[in-house]
Amino acid sequence: MITEVYVLGLFSFENEDKKNIIFNSGELKDINESIMRHLKYNMKTSKGKWETYHLDCQDIIKLFPFSLQCSHAEMGYYHHRVIFKFILEGDIVPKIRDIRAILEKYVKTTIDNSIIKPNLDEGFIDKSIYQLLILHEGLQFFLKKEDPIFSDDTTTMAFDLNEPRKYWMVGRKYNIRISIPSTIIYTRAGVSDDFLKAMTNSIYHYCLYEIKEAKSRKRKEQETNKLTKPKLKNGKQKRQVEIDEVCIEEEKLVHLWQHILDTMGGRTLDKNLAKVSQTNYILAFAAFLIALFAFDLDKFQDNAGLIKGFIKGVFHMVGSWFNLS
Repeated sequence: MITEVYVLGLFSFENEDKKNIIFNSGELKDINESIMRHLKYNMKTSKGKWETYHLDCQDIIKLFPFSLQCSHAEMGYYHHRVIFKFILEGDIVPKIRDIRAILEKYVKTTIDNSIIKPNLDEGFIDKSIYQLLILHEGLQFFLKKEDPIFSDDTTTMAFDLNEPRKYWMVGRKYNIRISIPSTIIYTRAGVSDDFLKAMTNSIYHYCLYEIKEAKSRKRKEQETNKLTKPKLKNGKQKRQVEIDEVCIEEEKLVHLWQHILDTMGGRTLDKNLAKVSQTNYILAFAAFLIALFAFDLDKFQDNAGLIKGFIKGVFHMVGSWFNLS
């Protein structure tokens, strides 16, 4: 099984609550040169405004205490954002929590050592990260049958979504699961470029900026409590929650869920309309073929068996779509 893992990161800066942090082209160049010096990999590529750094797949494979292949690994940086991309192959699903935790630790360490610490003079102080996983399940994705109540979809915020195609009547079907540590998309063979861009920006605006704001509030709260917080009986202060432990609140995560439903066609009404459109398209196409054969009665009779088999196949296909959706 192929799995795409995207670890999206957003930086926090010193005094950004008092002024906007905007880097000019010269400052961005200096930051990227600093990143190059502190990464042990020298391969860098410019992709528009992003500078991407190729990571060693063998180093990624060594992170895991189980068999897993990595065919692609890179880090991209631009301004307040950093994105890590990994393409993994193997038996992912049973180990997905372990994979997520291992990559989180690797990403945080890499960001700290190659971006934040070398660029403290530029105001970097912290980062917030969130993971997006896309699992390519192949035909197995369409063959899964679960109890509607005791299913994976009822363990978290989950829903199916049909993305329309430009030149084909059958859209791409996705199953999306949103949780505090990550969003996971189950597909047959990946998602479209447009969908991936929309998901990335949705996570930034409805998730990472919320985490960043929560960390900012926690940081101010801890600064205030240093002098005012009472001590325990043993003379020690109660352990404060580490800033890096702050995560998205479930209430805020619902906003991401609602945004995806509203903008990407995940509502029940949208899915039903997609089914009706597909059925109408198929029936119209079938009627067109019948008309072509029927313009000559003799030709129609000669091809009656073919037409009958075609219509039967069409209705069987439509029925299977409704059952699988």
